[in-house]
Amino acid sequence: MNDQLIEALKFFITVFSELAVLFILISFFVAWLNSKLPPEKVKQLLQGNRGYAVAVGLGAATPFCSCSTLPMTIGLIQARAAFGPIMAFLFTSPLLNPFIVGLFWISFGAQITLIYSVFVLGLAITSGFILEKLKFDRFIRDDLFVNQCNSEDKKSDSTTCNSSHKNKENHNNGGDKKQRFALLTAATKQFISFAPYMAIGVAVGAFLHGYVPQSFFESISSLASWWLIPAAAIIGVFLYVRASTMVPIATSLIAKGMSMGAIMSLTIAGAGASLPEMIMMKRMFHWPLIIAFILLVFTTACLTGFAIDLL
Repeated sequence: MNDQLIEALKFFITVFSELAVLFILISFFVAWLNSKLPPEKVKQLLQGNRGYAVAVGLGAATPFCSCSTLPMTIGLIQARAAFGPIMAFLFTSPLLNPFIVGLFWISFGAQITLIYSVFVLGLAITSGFILEKLKFDRFIRDDLFVNQCNSEDKKSDSTTCNSSHKNKENHNNGGDKKQRFALLTAATKQFISFAPYMAIGVAVGAFLHGYVPQSFFESISSLASWWLIPAAAIIGVFLYVRASTMVPIATSLIAKGMSMGAIMSLTIAGAGASLPEMIMMKRMFHWPLIIAFILLVFTTACLTGFAIDLL
């Protein structure tokens, strides 16, 4: 068994195990939060211009990777939150959090960090607004709205689920324990439905991680930046890279001569729209929305990369 295969297997086992635990825990937490917080309140918080500010603020506060962002996205969809802010959250969460900002600040300085943060926030809000205005919410899969209290009820409103939980609590002193068990069961079932997509996505990511050497990136670092930046974004989309783990790779690539703009393009595309995430998103969305999401992340990566090189 060669070193590349061992590295790929280690990556698969580590990442899949981590994502499985995160997926179940986040799904459970979001379901519990939805059971306590009326859907009307969630809708109110994520409506209008304020909704975008709340969404990107929530995204910036949650230290999730692109794949572990999905359970919370599902929860917001099931709570019938506004579609534009939901997509703004999905764009922001894997790309911006206090840890990433701090790491970027230390490694690349205040100016690069500020440009990166402004472009990520601005383009996340713009992307969410565009998708909402073009009514891309029609490409959400209908089965995401299946009632989590009773899997046999199709497309039932989450208000019914909440009121059902409340009635159980009022009737039974042990309602809290029963509710938590029911929510954990629902979160586990949701993970099981996603597991095949997750396994395929992580397997692809593991193959790329094990068999695409860093020397590949070093070999293209001398190319002209006007097409290296979009090329880096395209490469990033097919990788599974967290923004925080990209920093050590970035410092090496800078030493090899790759421009900071190309590195930021690679980072944003890889962390914002990885191939494993897209495979998992197929369980949530139809192709037009997935393709639009990829194109918007690609555009964000390119614009940020060119802005950093120019400024």
